Amino acid sequence: MKRRNFIKKCSAGVMSMGIAGCGAVTQKKMPLYRELAPFTPRPRGGSMPMTELGKTGIKVSKMTFGSHIRAEMTTYYKQREHMIHEAFDLGINVFDVYDEEKGSSLEPSMQYEPLGRQIAPFKNDALVSISFRPYDGRTPEQELERDLRLFGKDCIDLVRILREPESEIWETLFRFKEKGYIRAVGAPIHDIEHVDMLVGKVPIDYILFPYNFYHNICWLGEKVDDFESLPARLRKHGIGVLTMKPFGGDYLVKPFINFARDFINEPEIKFPRAALRYVINSGINAESTFIGMYNLSDLYENAGAYYNPVMSNEERELLDTIKNVAVDKSQALLPDHYKWLDNWAPTIEEA
Repeated sequence: MKRRNFIKKCSAGVMSMGIAGCGAVTQKKMPLYRELAPFTPRPRGGSMPMTELGKTGIKVSKMTFGSHIRAEMTTYYKQREHMIHEAFDLGINVFDVYDEEKGSSLEPSMQYEPLGRQIAPFKNDALVSISFRPYDGRTPEQELERDLRLFGKDCIDLVRILREPESEIWETLFRFKEKGYIRAVGAPIHDIEHVDMLVGKVPIDYILFPYNFYHNICWLGEKVDDFESLPARLRKHGIGVLTMKPFGGDYLVKPFINFARDFINEPEIKFPRAALRYVINSGINAESTFIGMYNLSDLYENAGAYYNPVMSNEERELLDTIKNVAVDKSQALLPDHYKWLDNWAPTIEEA
């Protein structure tokens, strides 16, 4: 079913369907971070670009919908479903999700099952991306069987893990791929040493790494001629290039947004849009960028950057100013389990 026809047919039902799933009516509702994204109109006058993921033959949208949500937000099932349907209608075909997602509440949210229901009407055209993490003592075979059932698909499109080359899980995942249960196997990279550990040693299809206006280890255009950038190195091995954390990460985005509001009072110049346009125009030409989104305005603003990718001088100046703040503040703002991000940042002298 065509995306536009699907939305017209289902838009009424989206708002009338009852909330389903465990904990749907028991948790207290909370605002969906509206203070981070004032209303943004639906993008027009463009389209979502598509490209091939590495050498896999899989066509992916340049923007990936980070569909994992925090446990305390599970009461917003209908709103989230509408967001996902809108994303598909805007040309986004990759939906990345973690099964277990923790938040400020004590109980984690299990998200494979709700996403499977939310993408069901267009599941054959939607690509599911997951981090492969068997829970509750399940074997990899049991986890894969469960994942296929919850998503209602014959295969999982993108599966990633981070393990040493000697780990048996690689052989298991490639066996699943050979049998057609997985289409592409990749790895998330938290340190450049992980690239050295895997590239040329494990036949992965793609690598997912941080890249934004501050966490930027690629240094395109800023090194000597014989410097091999990370994207160039990956592509030489036929590995797809995916990026994440385009705004600097969950713990930095709100401070950066608030600082941007203090720095500039021009409504058309916004930090998230500027940050995405930086990635789009950076020259690394990532096949897709993984973006977490919590409300409809987030989706519209982020997709709008791809529909209209031209970056203004004012946006570049804003990011340069925020970069100076990041040099001084990021280590204080990042929790311990995310301090590794600054391994991808410049030194104070280079910034």
